[in-house]
Amino acid sequence: MINPAQITDYNRSHAELEEFLLFGIMVAGKKSAVEAPKLDRFLSDLRERYGEQLLASMSGTPFQFIRFAKAEGTLLDIMKEHAISPYRQRYNSFCDAVQIFDLRACNLSRLMKVRGVGLKTARFFLSHSREDFDEPMLDTHILSWLRDQGYTCAPQTTPQNEGIYNYYANVFKGLARQLGQSVTDLDLTIWKQYSKTN
Repeated sequence: MINPAQITDYNRSHAELEEFLLFGIMVAGKKSAVEAPKLDRFLSDLRERYGEQLLASMSGTPFQFIRFAKAEGTLLDIMKEHAISPYRQRYNSFCDAVQIFDLRACNLSRLMKVRGVGLKTARFFLSHSREDFDEPMLDTHILSWLRDQGYTCAPQTTPQNEGIYNYYANVFKGLARQLGQSVTDLDLTIWKQYSKTN
């Protein structure tokens, strides 16, 4: 199961990377402490339902189970059973995500071709799974922190305009450098501090 308090891991296995991307999709706009166990129960249910059929010929990774459930016509119903909502949006995201066959090599633009994955989710995945990726994900915690640092015009929610997003991402990167931290480390420090107050 994904541990939201220890999210950075540069040595995830192929199956763990798949689970981490699914977690990134599910947690967008939601509480990580709620979504992590929900994802774990969903994947356990898929393994229980389809494990014997899949394991005869495959390793049974999260994406393989999702592909199988989709082919069986049961994926959306199982997602509903586990309250993985908004249902149609998450279904579309999962169906697109499982078409990425090499999560170690995919880039930001490939991740953003997954319906429902924007700059924040794509950067979240890359930041916490690749050591050489040092770009911020502008979530409400980072934006609150930026406002507390004097950037009072920083938006309340993740900017959808790429120019505005990049401006505040660069501000955050500059502040991380001034503090002698990587973007990922500063992000995690801020998340731990601000998630307790929100």
